[in-house]
Amino acid sequence: MAFSVIVDSNEGELLPALCQADSKERLSVGDILIKDLESDNSWVFERKTWGDGLTSWKSKRLQDQISRMIEEHDNYALIIEGRPSDYYAPNPDDWGHFRSFLNRVSVEVLPVVFTDSVSETARYINAFKLRLEDGTQGVFVRPVTAVKSSRNAHHNLLQTLPGIGREKAKKVYGLFDNLKDMMQNWKRAKDEGVVKGKTWVNVEAFLHKEWGNQSEQPLIRKRNKSESKQMKLEDMI
Repeated sequence: MAFSVIVDSNEGELLPALCQADSKERLSVGDILIKDLESDNSWVFERKTWGDGLTSWKSKRLQDQISRMIEEHDNYALIIEGRPSDYYAPNPDDWGHFRSFLNRVSVEVLPVVFTDSVSETARYINAFKLRLEDGTQGVFVRPVTAVKSSRNAHHNLLQTLPGIGREKAKKVYGLFDNLKDMMQNWKRAKDEGVVKGKTWVNVEAFLHKEWGNQSEQPLIRKRNKSESKQMKLEDMI
């Protein structure tokens, strides 16, 4: 799998350099985009310091930015950088109220990641990209598929297929009459250009995989050398 890191053009020079960004572009939402070049597994991150985050939250700008990330992308997260003690708040209670907001959105809306500095943020992004590339993002104890809330149970089910995100699931849903039709005529998704490249191949393999050939995942996954080296560099971020 191939991914590129794009940093918003308003972020200056330090963050792109530390993230080893492939390019700087004006992003419509978010500050960092890990773009999937082959399927629909891109991730967008909104980055805020505690000071900027507090100000944006009180002005409702942060809520708007989160809403637009959800509207435009399938995968998204909020990064809160630094420490409250580094910034001044006119009302000391503001920090507690802001933390309560972050706790709520982390459970109900999107992941919230905390880092101490811009360099730690960059290490987190680099490690996240590596996990996406080797297919271990989302694997901890054993493979888990996160399904987004939806009124349509079939949309949810289709999102469990490898590389199929929310928008792609809707297109697949519209192409076939039912699940039986999809499984018998999956080639139509490629012919119609709805699912292409490695994503189509991965789903095809998944649909035809013999159940008896799937082994149980170990409780603790053994890392390869490149992962172990990266884990040491990022200090288990």
